[in-house]
Amino acid sequence: MNRFSGMAPFRAELEADLPLIPVARAPRRVRLAFGQVLLDQAALALGFGSAHLLVARPGPAQVFVFQVSLMMILYVMSAFILRAFSTDGLMMRSRSLPRALGALVLAATLFTFFHFLLLVPVRMSRLEFVCGAAIWAALLMASRFVFVKHAIRALGGSLYTTIVLLDRSGGNTFASSFVGPGTTVVDICGMFDPATAGPGEYDALARLIGQADRVVVSCHLDRRSDWAHAMRGMNVHAEVIAPELREVGALGIARHADNTTLLLARGPLGLRARFCKRGFDIAFALGTLLVLLPLLVIIAIAIKIDSPGPVFFRQPRIGRQNRVFQVYKFRSMNVNLLDAGGRNSTRRCDPRVTRVGQFIRATSIDELPQLLNVLLGDMSVVGPRPHAVYSTAQEQLFWEIDSRYWHRHACKPGITGLAQVKGLRGATEYTSDLTNRVSADLEYMYNWSFLGDLLIIFRTLSVIVHPKAY
Repeated sequence: MNRFSGMAPFRAELEADLPLIPVARAPRRVRLAFGQVLLDQAALALGFGSAHLLVARPGPAQVFVFQVSLMMILYVMSAFILRAFSTDGLMMRSRSLPRALGALVLAATLFTFFHFLLLVPVRMSRLEFVCGAAIWAALLMASRFVFVKHAIRALGGSLYTTIVLLDRSGGNTFASSFVGPGTTVVDICGMFDPATAGPGEYDALARLIGQADRVVVSCHLDRRSDWAHAMRGMNVHAEVIAPELREVGALGIARHADNTTLLLARGPLGLRARFCKRGFDIAFALGTLLVLLPLLVIIAIAIKIDSPGPVFFRQPRIGRQNRVFQVYKFRSMNVNLLDAGGRNSTRRCDPRVTRVGQFIRATSIDELPQLLNVLLGDMSVVGPRPHAVYSTAQEQLFWEIDSRYWHRHACKPGITGLAQVKGLRGATEYTSDLTNRVSADLEYMYNWSFLGDLLIIFRTLSVIVHPKAY
């Protein structure tokens, strides 16, 4: 008897019991991303074409075509750099719109530079360029806003097709958390046993998961090695659920020598991101110090006249990797009342604060010397605000209130940050003040982007003078 003779009946029986599996979303994602590129280019051409007809005096058509073509190339390059065409932005306006706008600004900047460098004989007028960019921006934002809604409908609410294979053998139970958009749960118990499966079973399993972008196996601990063996030959992104690792918070699997390790942390920023952030920090700090040098001199003189003592106040703060560094600030308190440890937060109408100190604290000018910390590499322009070593809230040390407090120090502290622009600043009178700031700091770290830093700096201008700045 042929050992494959039972294959066809088994396949037919198994396929009859299987649920309807959604098709893979990969082709849809590719089509949508390509459509997004064409839509952005159409918005660009329509924007500058409208400006050319409405504003400028008609010029040689070939020059206008060259200019628009150059802008299209620069925009596509900028969009790829800023990930404006990435699939994760297809269904999220919070990612799609800022990235597209950032690519527009970068492309317009590069266009201005190349246009000057190439010395085109007939140039686009400033008015035409500004009007074209404005119309393009409006069309780009409107089209992307509508396109996200179309993408959500086209993808059925999820970027990926996920199949959860539920193996109840050995006591494994169903978890409602498996259910979600684009997810299909299949109770595989009795239909496929990875320990004894033959060609017929593998063929049926392949037909079940062949259209999936992702396969997640939920099984008992004793059966994980069997499922791992079965899934390695299926040519699909496969995972196995390990609920006992939830408390560890592992990010992935790695290896050291011949040992398998759990990846617990990798740092919030990659090498390229750190290089980009550091270059911006140096340029911003140097430029700001040069521009504000007269103001800094005036403030220093005022501090010396107002009260005896040094101009600068140095205080130990917790920085990156939980290392302690000395932060620089303009002195705003009387020397004999300074609190280097930071045990007592500054209160409204604090008697320790000098007259000049009240002004520079209310206007956040006392923070400007931290630009020196940025140049020294202890701080960044944007990041979690550094706290004094022994800061407290409701008579509890910060790390006693929230154990996540140490996690916020995985990146350099900043002069400003997401917590500050959200209004989470001032004295930490209650434990909730600290937990809210830690949550905001971790949100910043996990979602870092260069464009996000620029937006935080821009938003900081509106909170320089703040009711909680005292």
